[in-house]
Amino acid sequence: MLTTVAAGRVFDYSFCLGMYGMSGQGFWTPQDMALGENGIVYVINRGAEELGQRISRVTLDHQFLGQFGAYGRGDGQFIWPRSIALDNGNGGNNGNGIRVFATDDFLNRVSIFDADGAFLSGWGQPGSAAGELNGPAGIAIDHNRAGADGNVVIVDSLNHRIQRFTADGEYLGGFGSHGDADGQFNLPWGLCIGDDGAIYVADWKNRRVQKFDADGNFLQKFEASPSGIGALQGPTGVAVDSEGDVYVADWGSHQVQIYAPDGRFIASLVGDAQQPSPWTQTYIDANPDIIKARRRVDLEPEWRFRRPVAVKVDANDSIYVLEAARHRLQVYDKVKDYEEHPLNL
Repeated sequence: MLTTVAAGRVFDYSFCLGMYGMSGQGFWTPQDMALGENGIVYVINRGAEELGQRISRVTLDHQFLGQFGAYGRGDGQFIWPRSIALDNGNGGNNGNGIRVFATDDFLNRVSIFDADGAFLSGWGQPGSAAGELNGPAGIAIDHNRAGADGNVVIVDSLNHRIQRFTADGEYLGGFGSHGDADGQFNLPWGLCIGDDGAIYVADWKNRRVQKFDADGNFLQKFEASPSGIGALQGPTGVAVDSEGDVYVADWGSHQVQIYAPDGRFIASLVGDAQQPSPWTQTYIDANPDIIKARRRVDLEPEWRFRRPVAVKVDANDSIYVLEAARHRLQVYDKVKDYEEHPLNL
């Protein structure tokens, strides 16, 4: 299904980007992505064991621009890289250009790079006291709403809470505790910040997304309906578009679940990459045996999402879904002028 129509919304599949690569062109167990200017995408890769940890810079028209970061404990290195966010040059950065913030949930720290990957600084102290980190996961920069100051909001996963810092790592406050009541968390993972400053958190082990105001007051949750439709089996990423629709990367069900602003379930995206990315196609075309093998098998499983781990929405309400197990991202467009033409029979 290349076009999904539901509840007055239309989602058109557009294209996919990426392939498996231990280094260089390609991704390796990607965990998160950030959409930059001029079609540049930053993808943070988990790799495996002591290989593949890096941030890749690519463009939406399939150009590989380079990579930075490596395995290790030194400045600009990673053990278990987890999430990534961009400071757009406003707020705490005083207009000094884009900076890349990356969390490491083993080293319990945040590393900061410039737009080209040069290491600038880092901060983070392991522990459970206020301002300390234990398994930092999702990260977002609060620069969307009017008057926002570029502060950093982090999912402190193993401490089951959300914490807010200045860009330089000064602790400002936080909210949440361990549990399953409203406002509590159980191993939360990803988050995003809406244009109004609302904070959406993928509460992974509780199988839901929770919405809070900018001060951390609970507002709403997104989860299964009483009939079970729209159930989440392990949400890892969340995004919200300009109309308030909420997109959840559900790692457990291999789907992206979509909810209306009031929490009603709208539709599921399941992945539609019938055409491989240009990078993958080049590899296939260079290997005749692979071409023959692909003719003999059902390729539909390859089209579908496998472990979608992150979802982002751009200014045009295009939806970007990152797949950890297929080492790629798939892109959908939310069509706002869609019209079914009448048939004259």
